[in-house]
Amino acid sequence: MTRIVTDQAPSAKPVSISVKVTDQWQTIIDAPDYDVPVVGFGTTRRIAPGVAEISSPLMVANIVSASSSISVRIIKSERLITNSQTQADYNDVSLNGTFSGGTGHNTGDTITLDNGATLIVVNVSGGAVTEFTITGVGSRVARDGNGESILSQAITSGNGEDFSLTVRESNYNSTDGIFLLTNEYPVELRDTMIIPLNGQFLLTGDRLQIKASANDQLIATISYTEGQSEEDDIFTGT
Repeated sequence: MTRIVTDQAPSAKPVSISVKVTDQWQTIIDAPDYDVPVVGFGTTRRIAPGVAEISSPLMVANIVSASSSISVRIIKSERLITNSQTQADYNDVSLNGTFSGGTGHNTGDTITLDNGATLIVVNVSGGAVTEFTITGVGSRVARDGNGESILSQAITSGNGEDFSLTVRESNYNSTDGIFLLTNEYPVELRDTMIIPLNGQFLLTGDRLQIKASANDQLIATISYTEGQSEEDDIFTGT
């Protein structure tokens, strides 16, 4: 996960990566976003989207005298959260997100978040939600350059305010928005495999991941160009 803080709009830069492939999914490209100053004489800043354009094939070399296999996948930024999660899944442990309990809530309230997700308040302390169960996941939410999505309270059946969820990796649906490009494709001993990914674009929060059937038998190399994404500035006035 990457958020790049810069004093000016960044120029696109070439990046090349070579890694030994493990038997667990590892991220080799994670498209960033950018914390940049607002154009003009002001001192305010904003978060601008980024993009990574893959400029070479993914080359996978087998460096040992035994066959191995390679799997490649893309995880898209926009994914559903997992249904039926509780506060235990938002306890800031490992890749779990967090939650803010807000004020003025009561047991049994139904809270709807700004992506349409719903949850039932199971317990409160002094009006702050301490226990809850997610009952509807709403629409997909985008992972930002910090590797998270913040969902804020939109409406409630009660009178409480300011509840929010910060969604991180373990809170996303484990199958939604994940696309296998190569699944356990064999790479024979002392051979090199070329996977044509050049020309593909990854937007902020998108990731390219790889995994091998055994540790340290394969070396993967790829090049890409990373920079701030172009944005449409559409005039909507009259």
